[in-house]
Amino acid sequence: MNGTGSGDDLTDRSILIVEDEVIIAMALEDSLRDFGYTIAGRATNGADAIRLAIEKEPDLALVDIRLDGEMDGIEAANRICRRLDIPVIFLTAYSDDTTLSRAIKTNPFGYLIKPIRPRELYTSIETAVYKHRALKAEAEKLAYLSAVTNKLENPVELVRTSLEGMVTSIERDEMDLQDVSVILRSHVDELSRVSANLRDLNNSIFRI
Repeated sequence: MNGTGSGDDLTDRSILIVEDEVIIAMALEDSLRDFGYTIAGRATNGADAIRLAIEKEPDLALVDIRLDGEMDGIEAANRICRRLDIPVIFLTAYSDDTTLSRAIKTNPFGYLIKPIRPRELYTSIETAVYKHRALKAEAEKLAYLSAVTNKLENPVELVRTSLEGMVTSIERDEMDLQDVSVILRSHVDELSRVSANLRDLNNSIFRI
């Protein structure tokens, strides 16, 4: 196995190869095994690529843009990405502008031009995996922040509405001091919980 100098255990990563040229697919598989990757499977057409991706759930897919059959590599990659959250690297020998434009719209994590050099293959895979993890972590962080924001907005709005109602009742002489004290104490407790949530949010942001 070639030394990569990476702190990650590459044998935990599985790669799906979607390539209809047998010699190229075999060369890719040999290079991937040399670098310590696991082969999730090999497909020569779009339908098999989708089936294998769903079945094996690889960490990354290498997909030839031009595949024989009704479905080319771009369409196969697009369907795989809609079903699974995995990065895709396109393989190509040549592409016209229209094909390249279609490929870009699938948001691939890279392109490799044939003939593919082993070191370039390794670098592209590692870059794609790192970028995919970073984007996933960012999406999770944004989802968390959105959930916490909603959690904070609701009690604050309730306190505001309650205080407005209390002020109106006091002005109308419909509430005594004991009632005011009970309401204010409940709001103090509620705002204490909001404060604790804010501290958790602050800690989470800096921890991330």
